Amino acid sequence: MALLAAVPLTVTNGAAAYDVRPGAAAAPMSFAATSASDMDATPSPDANAAPSTRPAAGPENTTLAGNRPVSGKNPQAGPPWTQVGGVWQANSTQPVLRNTVTDKDNDTATLTFEVYTTDITGKPKSQVKLDDSQYGVLVSEFVPSGSIASVKVPYGRLQPGVTYALHTSAYDDTGLYETEWSPWVNFKIRGRAVDIKLPEPNKGATVIDQDSHQQPQAIAQPDVKPVPPAEPPIGRSPADGWSCGEVNEKTNIQPCSRLVPDNSKKTRDALTKGTSKTRAALPHLVDWCEGFGNSHIKRYEACIGSFTFEYVGVVVKDGKPTGEVLNASWAVGQEVKLSGTSATFTQQLTLVPVAVDAKFVSVTLDVRFDCMVTDRCTNDPQAWDGALEWLGADPFSHTAVGKIDHTWSAANKSDTLDLSTKITAYSPAANPAASRWQADGAQIRCDKISSTTPGCAFHKYIPTWVMNFDKTSPAVAHAWLIQSKLPNHPGSKAHNKPMFFLPAADKNAPGRDPNKNRDVICPKGWAAKSGHPQATTVPEISTGDLASCDEFAYASSYNSGGMPGGVIGGMNPVASGDSCVQTYATRVKQGEWHLYDDERMAAPTWAEVCGRSAMSGWINSTSMGGAFSSGFSGKYRLLDRDPYWVAFPQFAHCDASKVTVTCTVPKP
Repeated sequence: MALLAAVPLTVTNGAAAYDVRPGAAAAPMSFAATSASDMDATPSPDANAAPSTRPAAGPENTTLAGNRPVSGKNPQAGPPWTQVGGVWQANSTQPVLRNTVTDKDNDTATLTFEVYTTDITGKPKSQVKLDDSQYGVLVSEFVPSGSIASVKVPYGRLQPGVTYALHTSAYDDTGLYETEWSPWVNFKIRGRAVDIKLPEPNKGATVIDQDSHQQPQAIAQPDVKPVPPAEPPIGRSPADGWSCGEVNEKTNIQPCSRLVPDNSKKTRDALTKGTSKTRAALPHLVDWCEGFGNSHIKRYEACIGSFTFEYVGVVVKDGKPTGEVLNASWAVGQEVKLSGTSATFTQQLTLVPVAVDAKFVSVTLDVRFDCMVTDRCTNDPQAWDGALEWLGADPFSHTAVGKIDHTWSAANKSDTLDLSTKITAYSPAANPAASRWQADGAQIRCDKISSTTPGCAFHKYIPTWVMNFDKTSPAVAHAWLIQSKLPNHPGSKAHNKPMFFLPAADKNAPGRDPNKNRDVICPKGWAAKSGHPQATTVPEISTGDLASCDEFAYASSYNSGGMPGGVIGGMNPVASGDSCVQTYATRVKQGEWHLYDDERMAAPTWAEVCGRSAMSGWINSTSMGGAFSSGFSGKYRLLDRDPYWVAFPQFAHCDASKVTVTCTVPKP
């Protein structure tokens, strides 16, 4: 059958109309012939009225007879093109609607797609305007008879979690409409995968005190090192840590000493209050060391101990122990305080007598604080409050507290320093015996890389970064979601998955510019072109604020999805941010924001390794920016590939274990 040349045929998709005549250019056509009153017209209230009553596909040919086109009996919505209980499941608010269309005359044909909301029984209720034209329907392109015709619903027409009804009608290229609509089918848009309710961002929120979030990190108790020359112990086992000296020929006493980890209340109390005689509170170089047991560090502070230094005299006869042993011991506490802005640091040693056998007459301790690599570090003179000699007649007379300063030479860009402490005990009745220890977990790193001002830190301490929730709640929610939900858990202490710092290109081993990582996940212009249109900006806080792309893990990390793998060292490389979980932050009403998953696309699988979110540029940049560089990475002197944790204390009550993540923060 011949195409009526005088009749322009168009199909619509959203608000645009396209000329579909053979040979016509695929360019939008004007609606100039359609009046404003037609555009505002209410769609036909009768959903089952003949398709020709809303001739969106083109004018009805009332003079030509012929075989009319026919819709298929099974309209569909998807992807993923699956049904549950007879209802098609669509994984996006922009689903594709499709159906077959046939024409006995083999004319090409279109399908008109009409969608309604449904009542509680699933029956059609009210028409949904799929575009802003007169009839509120979508019309496919012309397709050959027997083919599938389809349309994609534009953004903003359908809502997540809602069930709709769909039917179609056919129209062929001769101007004939199908006399009836196809059967109704129902389809459901997937529900939200993420709905985190948040408060309004507060520009004036108090700056986070990062120090308050740094908890002591346990390290191994010090290793006892040999002190040559050492004599074989008589009646004592070297395996028990004893280091012994020569037998005193006059008294037949062999001196031995050792260091014993001791976290008993008695020892902790001794290091807090001194001897039972004085009971005066002892000074602490590091305030949190008081009452603290075992060895712990923070980024700039260390409490090494508690332990007991034992000095014994084993009485021997004819080379064998008689069974008589003279005992002396001290509770020992060691504290070290570094500075992030100085090459000089201090350590303190506290010695509290626990026992001094009167037969020793007296015991004198010689203490050596050593910075082991002398060409990298100098040792100042010691200063002691309290004598280092204890009389057997008055063993609890006093406590001794000593301090010493060390200074890194700063000759290199970076050095690691080890501190070693040696105590040698001797008495009139026994020769010297010495013990030396070193806390490997408290190794010090000094540098002039993180800042031109030298400083030193305990580099084995993993600091914790806390974002400013009150100031930038949507960005914090996004980071929490990705850390908590994805299998790689970037920055999670609970999962032992630290973030690894990537500094500027001239300060990292592969020479990688962190901005290149951002370009992979958040290419320039992505937020404006592809970000969710409902991402809310805050021009009332920042004039001219525009939508932006926020990524997690951070671009300045080896965890970033944009960091290449292989020799570059990226842990979670992806080809683009399209592979990440997609979310956006929007203000629902003044004072109430939500972080939602992007319902325009398939729900997250939660097997992704990165997150990308559309949100206010001010919120995005403020959430990190100077707050991280000056308030955290610079403050704690992070260097290339240093680990750190990212914590979200406001989200402690939120449960990320479910498929759908919902939470209100702060907790109601």
